[in-house]
Amino acid sequence: MNTRFFSGLALALSAATASFALAQSPSAASPANAPTAAATTAPVAAPSSSAAAQAEKTVEGTIKKLVSKKKEIYVIPSAGGKKMEFYFPENAQFVKAGQPVGFDALKEGQKVRVTYTQKGKRLNPSKAEILE
Repeated sequence: MNTRFFSGLALALSAATASFALAQSPSAASPANAPTAAATTAPVAAPSSSAAAQAEKTVEGTIKKLVSKKKEIYVIPSAGGKKMEFYFPENAQFVKAGQPVGFDALKEGQKVRVTYTQKGKRLNPSKAEILE
């Protein structure tokens, strides 16, 4: 009885191994260019243009105007270009000489580096670093 049991077990194991091997290789009946299981785990395509628009950017410039009540600053970029308007949210960071400071540390005429994302025409700042 033991011999018959082990023979049946060996036969079942052999069949399972063969089935597994066939499942792992493309079928001869399938087209040569059909995607395999490995192809379904290919890397995700590059971000869409809307995702690229959300990429974090920085600008260095001089504070032209500051509106404390609204946590708003207008920056003239050092590299030239149009004045940029930033409204800082409550969770925005302000840094001077590597140390955290409050919005009130910002002054007109200061050089700053603002980190932001852009959605449409709106500039969404997350950080302002005082450079001088």
